[in-house]
Amino acid sequence: MFVKGTLKKAGILLTLSILPFLFGYVLLSFIIFSFIAFIMQFFRDPNRKVPQDKDVVVAPADGRILKGKIDKIEIVKATDTLMEHILEKGEIGIRVSTFMSPFDVHVNRVPVSGKIIKTKYCPGKFKMAFGDIETVNEKNLIVIESEYGKIGTIQIAGFVARRIVQYVKEGDEVHIGDRIGMIRFGSRVDLILPHENCKLMVKEGDKPKAGETVIAEMTRMDNRDR
Repeated sequence: MFVKGTLKKAGILLTLSILPFLFGYVLLSFIIFSFIAFIMQFFRDPNRKVPQDKDVVVAPADGRILKGKIDKIEIVKATDTLMEHILEKGEIGIRVSTFMSPFDVHVNRVPVSGKIIKTKYCPGKFKMAFGDIETVNEKNLIVIESEYGKIGTIQIAGFVARRIVQYVKEGDEVHIGDRIGMIRFGSRVDLILPHENCKLMVKEGDKPKAGETVIAEMTRMDNRDR
């Protein structure tokens, strides 16, 4: 499967690539064919086997090819960038950051079922998607109100990525594993989880698959004091 519109665009480019070949410009045709192949692999959108287990949060992004991986897990506070939309004053959370290489699938998935209560686009720079880029790079926040509390996904554009696409809007009811958006051409996705009722199932260096890899097991809000 591919992102909507990909096959149409590839068909147009394929048709155009035939013209230089007919006039003897074989190298130019080869370059165009190679570009089409890159576009096709980048905009692929495979189906995923979403876990049927209860009380789990799945990976919102792929990080499997080349340097793609979970590259950072850290504690965050309500005073950190964008965290005021996810965490209450004095509350702490866990940030799980996944770097996507240009060859990973770039369609992002809903990490947990719930309701979209906040989205926020923040313009910014396009630095390499490594290190502490969450404060300066272009990004898009999506907050889900779930039975485990607020869970956030932050799509962060990288050096090559120049467009963040969001498929959902505030008020939407979403289900774990649904498509939530994509970032075009290399980027990073941060998953923000409540610290109090979260048991991490991954570590730095792991290579998650969006919509399939279990990132954490959660305790429901109404069960925490039992």
